[in-house]
Amino acid sequence: MKNTTIKISTLIALILLLSSCAKEHNAPAIPELATGKIMTIADVRAMYVPGQTVNITEDISVYGVVTMDETTGNLYKESYITDETGNLYLRFISGSGLYTGDSIQVNLNGSKIIRYNQMLQVDSLHPDNNIVKIGTQQFKTPEIVSINSLINDFEAAQGQLIELENVRFVEGGLGLTYADAANQTSKSRYLQDLGGTQIEVRTSGYANFANDTLPSGVGSFYGIVAQYNSGLQLLIRDPNELTLSGQPPVLIHEKNFNDQSLTSGGWSSQTIVGPASADWGIYAATNSAAKVSNYDFGSSSAVNSESWLISPSFDLSTTPGPFFSFKNVVNYALNPEIQVLLSTNYDGTSNPNTATWVDLSSLATLDNDDSTWSSWTNSGNISLSSYTQSSVYVAFKLAGTTSSSSTWEIDDIKIYK
Repeated sequence: MKNTTIKISTLIALILLLSSCAKEHNAPAIPELATGKIMTIADVRAMYVPGQTVNITEDISVYGVVTMDETTGNLYKESYITDETGNLYLRFISGSGLYTGDSIQVNLNGSKIIRYNQMLQVDSLHPDNNIVKIGTQQFKTPEIVSINSLINDFEAAQGQLIELENVRFVEGGLGLTYADAANQTSKSRYLQDLGGTQIEVRTSGYANFANDTLPSGVGSFYGIVAQYNSGLQLLIRDPNELTLSGQPPVLIHEKNFNDQSLTSGGWSSQTIVGPASADWGIYAATNSAAKVSNYDFGSSSAVNSESWLISPSFDLSTTPGPFFSFKNVVNYALNPEIQVLLSTNYDGTSNPNTATWVDLSSLATLDNDDSTWSSWTNSGNISLSSYTQSSVYVAFKLAGTTSSSSTWEIDDIKIYK
């Protein structure tokens, strides 16, 4: 009896011991990374030394949200992340296991910062030793940009999550696919905006949508911006994000000044302050365009001026998504204030300062390089969707000062609905 009791007690103790071991096995410690020095993405990008490989040998942590992953096969052992200061391209030694929307800590110890084909990247990351996932589904909203704004600043564009509006594939409708899936070969296709400016879209032959036919319509494109040598390439995250199925917008007005007239088509100009030399005029030396300057030939000096070039009235009341675009160039100096304006209560003839004007300058890409004569800059598409009213005017205004003189030229103004 005594032996039986001892055996039972021993069995119970063994069961309790095994149970305790099982509990410990099912509750592993949460993985942690050393934090070390915390940097923003902008700080990390600034660490790069031109022409060198920067090897990271200390604990440096950067935090960000994944904006593109490997799910569709358009990336391989790669990811892109963003924070409030910028964007970063990450390369791993194996599949990262990250998903778009993941919030992560990246410890850079053991990695290196390089430029490969001009694309800045953090290379040689280990998905287990360098990455900890903090949260999920922290999705970022793409920034609405124009092709021209991307082209004008390659460094800022690298790794950016963007949306392009009113674009189409040049090859759309030709039966071509995104890439060559049969031979698993990457292909380049080209997006084009309404002004004719193009940008490359690069798709891997291993992408699960490589064999899909390119859409033929006009609409919005979502993707990530990469750089390859002297050009930019857009990367598709998921073709289901693209809405390239619409009809092209209708051009309802075009002013190109080829007729050598400033006022044809209902346009007008007014100089509120300044001499006659500050009036808007036609510049036809190389390309007919509207031109304005705050230089006074009589005194051979810069003067205070305020000159307006004003469109006719447009009825946009039945137009769901109107927009306009133009080309412009600044020469000599950038000090005068150049503005793109809109009014819904101007009467078409009075001093424009009697009306209310909305400043749309921040929505346009204005020329900011006065070093090259007649280096034209496309404005991009400027949305008028908030102003679908029966009487809408757009205007171009230069406000000159005595500190320096400048010339501003405008051409190829197009209004779409």
